[in-house]
Amino acid sequence: MEIPGISTLSTILKRPIELRNDALAQRRELAAELQENCQKLALFLKNAFRIAKQVNEVDSEASEKKIMNLIDDLKHMDSTFMEEESPVLQHLAIDMRFKDFAKSCADFYQSALNLKQLLNENIPDSIALKALCKEEGLLKVTGAWQGELETMLARVNQEYMKVMAIKFSW
Repeated sequence: MEIPGISTLSTILKRPIELRNDALAQRRELAAELQENCQKLALFLKNAFRIAKQVNEVDSEASEKKIMNLIDDLKHMDSTFMEEESPVLQHLAIDMRFKDFAKSCADFYQSALNLKQLLNENIPDSIALKALCKEEGLLKVTGAWQGELETMLARVNQEYMKVMAIKFSW
């Protein structure tokens, strides 16, 4: 199963840009696409955190399987991300009005990559997952990251609202 938000966001960030005459409209469209995909990714990860809380409850085997599937899905993400290598982020950041939005999207995606690395280091297999669940370490890992996710997404949304409020000027 491939995560729609993760793979799509990565694809958007690496997509080449064909410049149009209506640069502001083009940047707004790109901003809307990036913001929507950050929202989808955040929703997916929030659901994953909810699963992590269920691991210690009644159906722990099913929850453990879902967590292991999440870790497998996260492998579809690129291992590295360089903000300056994204044509989309560069195109947005050239216009100073979009620079903060581009940075917030880059930070959000980098945060998701950090989660991937954190999970891969702490949960390489189902045996490690079971050990973490017994110590309630999984809840600590996901709980701390959930706060970061919410902060990063709030920043993306705040910057998105700013760029959408920009008036067309001729």
